[in-house]
Amino acid sequence: MIENKQFKLAEKYWTNLLGGYITLARFPNDYIKYDTGKFSMIQKVIRKSMYNKLVEYCSENELKVKYVLDTVFGIVLQRFTYEDDVVFGKNNALLPVRVQTKDPEEKFVDFCKNIMLQEKESRKFDYFMVHSIGYKNGLNDKLINTSFIFDEKKGDFIETDNVKKMDLYMKATLSDGIKIKLMYKPCFYDKRTARSIIYLFKYVLKQVIENPDIRLNEILNIKEEHKIEFFKCFEDNKYYFDRNISFVDKLKEQVEKTPYNIAISDYKEDMTYLEMDRITDKIAAYLNHIGIGNNDTVAVMQMRNKNLVIAAISVLKAGAIFFPIDRVNPDERLRYLISDGEAKVVLTCESLIPRINKLCDRYSLSELEIIDVEDEFIKKNKYEITGKISPDQEAYRISTSGTTGRPKCISIRHESFMNMCYYSIDYISANENDRCGVYLSFSFDAIIKQIFPYLLVGATVDIIPEYARTDEFEVERYCLEKNITILALPAILGKMFMLNCDCKGLRVLQVGGDKFKGYLQRDYAIYNEYGPAEFTVLCTKFEVDKYYESVPVGKPIYNTEAYILDKNNNICAVGVPGELCLSGIQISNGYLNREKQNKEAFVDNPFARDKYTQKMYRTGDLAKLIDVDGTISILGRIDSQIKINGIRIELFEIENMINMIPEIKNSVAVKREYENGEKYIDAYYVAFEDSYEPEKVRKFLEENLPEHMIPRNIVKLDILPVTPIGKVDKKALILS
Repeated sequence: MIENKQFKLAEKYWTNLLGGYITLARFPNDYIKYDTGKFSMIQKVIRKSMYNKLVEYCSENELKVKYVLDTVFGIVLQRFTYEDDVVFGKNNALLPVRVQTKDPEEKFVDFCKNIMLQEKESRKFDYFMVHSIGYKNGLNDKLINTSFIFDEKKGDFIETDNVKKMDLYMKATLSDGIKIKLMYKPCFYDKRTARSIIYLFKYVLKQVIENPDIRLNEILNIKEEHKIEFFKCFEDNKYYFDRNISFVDKLKEQVEKTPYNIAISDYKEDMTYLEMDRITDKIAAYLNHIGIGNNDTVAVMQMRNKNLVIAAISVLKAGAIFFPIDRVNPDERLRYLISDGEAKVVLTCESLIPRINKLCDRYSLSELEIIDVEDEFIKKNKYEITGKISPDQEAYRISTSGTTGRPKCISIRHESFMNMCYYSIDYISANENDRCGVYLSFSFDAIIKQIFPYLLVGATVDIIPEYARTDEFEVERYCLEKNITILALPAILGKMFMLNCDCKGLRVLQVGGDKFKGYLQRDYAIYNEYGPAEFTVLCTKFEVDKYYESVPVGKPIYNTEAYILDKNNNICAVGVPGELCLSGIQISNGYLNREKQNKEAFVDNPFARDKYTQKMYRTGDLAKLIDVDGTISILGRIDSQIKINGIRIELFEIENMINMIPEIKNSVAVKREYENGEKYIDAYYVAFEDSYEPEKVRKFLEENLPEHMIPRNIVKLDILPVTPIGKVDKKALILS
């Protein structure tokens, strides 16, 4: 009877302490490999002088050393998991210690005292946790993923098998100071990550001891001297150019240099620089004649041919803002885009005019002027170009994909546009002998990078037709036929192209838009590029020179600063995840007519150093530095978290795990919901071999993930559906 009462009291205690815990905290893996059971070790010493300060600190604040160390370890775990609520196991018994930040402005001293009281109370009921019935919640045996061992007996403490089942654990031993030993499995963690954990542990402890009044949100991740070194990296990518020289000015210079080079090519014909210059002058002059100029938006809706480029350049020459719209959009979306982008004119072609006219009638767009770029009247006119261009004037607008709702229109300045052009040319040494194959949709912001930079060096822009965009083999055939030297593809198709196509003559393959996986050495260079529309297409690039578990996105480009920030806007050390934030000349003017979203995404930059870094863009991407040189790896979207049965799950973790299977090409996990509101996960994958059935995928996941992360349904597909811009179309999967 007494035993039952004790167990009920213990059960109530642990339920109160751990109830609602949904984080499943663990130090994020660098690799996903089979568990060898072998550990590597990193050991550091906290010197006796610092230990003496710690003892003095504890005495002054009525704390004990072991509780301070526990709390510091919990904060380190919080920082590495990008979570405010974590649980780790203490000592051999793996007694759960919950470290939950409810008020970021709470003093560390008070926070630590709460942890101390928690641990004292937990020891009264520790028998319950080791009993066979134990504490059970949705996390089951995965409640503890890492542990901290405090050994005050100077090395007499021996780790048990329970502790050695962890993928990573830390041990602190009192011995002429404090010896810190981090044990980690190299099959899961890189040595740099292990070093970063030790670095942060020591630095957090140092800050706490030296500033007794320090608050949780004031605890930094990186030492001042290392922060200074970090910012010095941005000096290396400074690039000076005359902001007053516009794209139109540079293009005119190039026309004079290479008038008879082929500027634009499509499946029908070629056009020289001189011919392109003359016709775009005519269209630009006509636009000015009808009153279109600075701050006016001109939508460009064309077929996949040379007129895409002609129309865009014409708008730029007129001093107006060009706004590409893909003709494949349904009518309602077209109407929305035209209105949202505040377009006054649509530059189109004869075959699309009837549809646009119907659109105008249906949606009362009577003031929208429709112009055919091939109209003979325009070609014969003798009007003059009157449009002017200044660096801070808008060059183009483009709509985001709208994955979180309605598409949002982004505005990009000329100086931002030109910075991107200069870098795109320089980093691959583009020249007049190059021919760039334009695969991407014209409404995808990356198309900007695939057309305009190369026209400034006399190269050829080749519009790949629809018939050659079906798969990697058709793309290769077209590239070989047209002698393409530069090619950009969405990450999914880019991977297949790399694996299956040696494409003789190609010298550069650029991929982006999604996570890129795999490697096969080719004669052409392979670059993984990253950049949101909100930051003028491109902000980092990385040359893929070998196989990576997760291909980095590289370092910032010209005049760009990239910060990985924790939830308190503090710079993260190498290996510590945080939100990727961007600042510099390429930051956009923001979302058109969306003040609320602009305040959330485009914020004051706490590290501002000049007029171009006053604002920074919060990308919403979770990322980490993987090297002191500033190389970045994207981990996933911060908003990709979902809750199922009260447990928080990252969809990208499931996708990453499936992608680790060598036989898998690509995968995607999606959240589903029954009519009664119950949520679950489905996963879809494409395999290299038809024989790789879903049961094999499920078995692999069951061996490597907790039960609640296993998808309800695992489906093999021949191909993953993609959006017009080449990203996985999760909505199509959900509707399938």
